[in-house]
Amino acid sequence: MGTKKLAIELLLKRQDVIPCVRQVVEAAESDRAALGWFPFKVFEEAATSEKLIVALAREGDQVSYAGHLLFATTFPRGHVMQIHVSSSYRRQGVAKKQLDFLKSHLAGLNYISIGARVAEDLRMSQEFWQSQDFYAHGTAPGGKTRGRTLVLRSHELPTRQLFATSGLTHRDPLGLAVEPATATKLYLLDLNVLFDLGPRRARHQDVVDLFALERLGVCRLALSTEFDAELARSATSGKTDPMQGLGQIFPKFAAPSGDDWDQFVKEIGPMVFPERHAAEKLTKNDLSDLRHLATVIHHNLAGLVTSDGSIRDAAAMLRVRYGIEVLSPAAFKILGELDSGIGAITASTRATLDLEELASGQEQGVRALLTDLGVSVSDQSSHWAADDGRKRACHRYVVLEGSRVIGYLMWPSSLRGSTCDAFIAIDESSTCAQDAARLMIVHLTGRAKEKVQRVRLNLAPQQASVREIALEVGFTGTEKAQELNKVSLNSVLVPENWTAMRTELLKVSEIGLPQAMPAFRDADQYIELQRPDGQRTQLTIFALETLLSPALICMPGRPGVLVPIQRDYSEHLLDHLDQMQLLPHGKALLYQQRHYLSAPRTLKAFQRGSLMLFYESNKGKGLKAVVAIARVINAYLSSEGAVERADLERSALEPSDLVAIGKSETKAVVVFDNLMKLPHPVPLESLRRFGCGQATQLLTSRPLTPDQIRNILLEGLQHERPAERPDLS
Repeated sequence: MGTKKLAIELLLKRQDVIPCVRQVVEAAESDRAALGWFPFKVFEEAATSEKLIVALAREGDQVSYAGHLLFATTFPRGHVMQIHVSSSYRRQGVAKKQLDFLKSHLAGLNYISIGARVAEDLRMSQEFWQSQDFYAHGTAPGGKTRGRTLVLRSHELPTRQLFATSGLTHRDPLGLAVEPATATKLYLLDLNVLFDLGPRRARHQDVVDLFALERLGVCRLALSTEFDAELARSATSGKTDPMQGLGQIFPKFAAPSGDDWDQFVKEIGPMVFPERHAAEKLTKNDLSDLRHLATVIHHNLAGLVTSDGSIRDAAAMLRVRYGIEVLSPAAFKILGELDSGIGAITASTRATLDLEELASGQEQGVRALLTDLGVSVSDQSSHWAADDGRKRACHRYVVLEGSRVIGYLMWPSSLRGSTCDAFIAIDESSTCAQDAARLMIVHLTGRAKEKVQRVRLNLAPQQASVREIALEVGFTGTEKAQELNKVSLNSVLVPENWTAMRTELLKVSEIGLPQAMPAFRDADQYIELQRPDGQRTQLTIFALETLLSPALICMPGRPGVLVPIQRDYSEHLLDHLDQMQLLPHGKALLYQQRHYLSAPRTLKAFQRGSLMLFYESNKGKGLKAVVAIARVINAYLSSEGAVERADLERSALEPSDLVAIGKSETKAVVVFDNLMKLPHPVPLESLRRFGCGQATQLLTSRPLTPDQIRNILLEGLQHERPAERPDLS
């Protein structure tokens, strides 16, 4: 094409397109495998009815066919039948130009959407349609000859419609921009909880934690109008009760009265006070407690926080009958202590970064960082917890480069099952900014106390590095520029735990998986999901694992490979050991995607989407066991001299270690992610029993059968094994 400027002209008018029909047909016939087949008459009629877009390339005085788009319409929807770009003009945006032209044309005619059917096995085509905002909403069988599965995609046009658009978009495929019902719950306070604020009360610290969490937005608290009536009954004549002033700072909900109140007493009285209700001897305090419960039920609040034993004894019945929670202040305690951080780690710049819990005296560095980034002083105190007043209510970490604070991470201690609101800030001017971002995000996503955790990541201004790293590990954007969302599954899914994990995922995130685990066809096969907004969408298994990372969906029939690794490398690549390390961790731990280098002959064993099961050999006092599992992203050959520094940074190797992999100057580089440590390493004796070979046979990468993979996982995930394990011999 020389140096002449290329211009793409798009034709739609019949008088312009009809002369090009024969060229269009010839181009379509040249790639039947991808485009399917239509007779000449279909193209001719489409040109006549202006349903065929032709792209011409003009280079100086030369005009050439560049591509075409065949579409059909049934108002109010259009449908792409075929799109093609000549090999001479690919990677120059011709396909996008044709689609944009079609979108503009149909939007001008008040069409509301455009559909397309794309073969599931054409991965590059699927990626193209996804990038053009055509979301997947279903699958359908293709023709009998090829036996393909077709993915049904749709793009919604910006035209005025009677009904709202679906909201489905590739930028937020799981629909996490929708606020979940569990995000911030509103609880009613009983009067006894406020009395426990007294410094000498036994529950004082629990109540302090409760109010600290409320200040951080983990929950919301309110009172019933019964609160004022209860204070009036217990007030000492002639004295002002300070509780009345405290009660004015909370929102209040009116207690039910009249027939509603009488009905509540009949229903909940026997649950909470069975004996006194039966004897018709309910006290004033009993009736006050029932009014609190009735207020919660009447206004559909999340629950009641109380220290009253009788009400809490009825908690199970109240939950089943009315869907409310009755909690003591102790339920808002920090749920266990976290470790103090990853510790020291070697960054890609060869500097040493320290991730550690925020210590007294470091608040000034945190406030200076947040101020430089444009976070207001009030937000620093209220949202970011930059002061030292709420140590028990939140987890606060800093990244230090030497003694300088270059990163800050905070998230509140929250109730089980709720959304974790995390706040992160990075000094983007630091040469270690990206490594600091990776370090904190890896720490955040790996510290979940529950199997399923929803995280809302709030960014300080000017955080390009954080956004880039977060998107790599499955965070998705929202309309709010400084907010990212993610659900972490933190689990290896097998048929035996599918139902339990599906239930937990639905409870925490309102994302619905299929009822049964599907059988494996391909890493890019589509499955249907239900989003929190009620919409149904289609995602590939590969994409779903990334969005729910760390997660592995080990469907029946999914291929896998057993790979050997020595202790000297495994502890820096896999981080599978429980004991503390004295030296800085390897830089590979900064990355979600890591690299495993192997002999070139093993390349064919690593397919995209395959499972990698790491066998730590006994050399260097290794465990002689399978210790971790991950997912293959891709694999390629690289000559020893061409192995890039970036490849080694994501591995546990130095250039001097390459010789130990084998005599060949070419190495297989395997990129993997979603690394999960097995809670119960599977020893060599078990591997022999499963038919995986002797110790000498496990010194090279080797494919595993589906039965071998299943046996290894069931033994390695003993805590997830069903009560009666089937005979696997």
